[in-house]
Amino acid sequence: MYYLLIPVPIHLVLIAIYLVARNRNDLKKTAIVQPVATFVALLIAALSFFSPQADTSYTIWILVGMGLCFLADIFNIDMTNDKILYAAIGVFVIAYLEYAITFTRFNGFQQQDLLVAGIFILIYIFLMRLYWKGLGKFKIPILIYGLVIPFMVTRAISTLFGTTFSLLSAVLVTVGCTMLFLGDIEYGLHRFRQPLKFFIGPICYAGGQLLIALSCAYFLL
Repeated sequence: MYYLLIPVPIHLVLIAIYLVARNRNDLKKTAIVQPVATFVALLIAALSFFSPQADTSYTIWILVGMGLCFLADIFNIDMTNDKILYAAIGVFVIAYLEYAITFTRFNGFQQQDLLVAGIFILIYIFLMRLYWKGLGKFKIPILIYGLVIPFMVTRAISTLFGTTFSLLSAVLVTVGCTMLFLGDIEYGLHRFRQPLKFFIGPICYAGGQLLIALSCAYFLL
């Protein structure tokens, strides 16, 4: 099963290149590295079909969501372009809802979900207040997207309390989805609050997809 980890170092190198390209606003390099990193994550998830600890159905569901992210990554290069951002938000809403539905389909709902949901509703309110003055014409899209991604995180956290996911797989999706959320928070601050250097955003996005991909191989561990 260690062959599943062979592409991981390649992905880590791509993350480092991606971080540098984003901070230099090197759109040509970003246009290559960003989708390639997600494609490698897709490959890692697909390799789980050969793992005895994988669930084929779960892997397929993850591949669908990650495939949507890959499509968004192809055109979501210049994030200062409003038309591109609108399109990216639309595709990522669908992709992250697909992730959330996947976790719920296999894990169901747990008693702890209400407490977790309450915490993330407070986080959502805080972030919307933080971004509000700078949202402009993005108010409605961000209000929707801002609900979807924490919802995805709460569904990932729920897997820690269920019995379907192995502990390792549940930890991988929980940390992975949390990283996606943190990366989006940094971008939100950069775009709607005050321009800043990307410290964790590219790492969190590409790294989060990597962890979600790895969860496929250890689903039944």
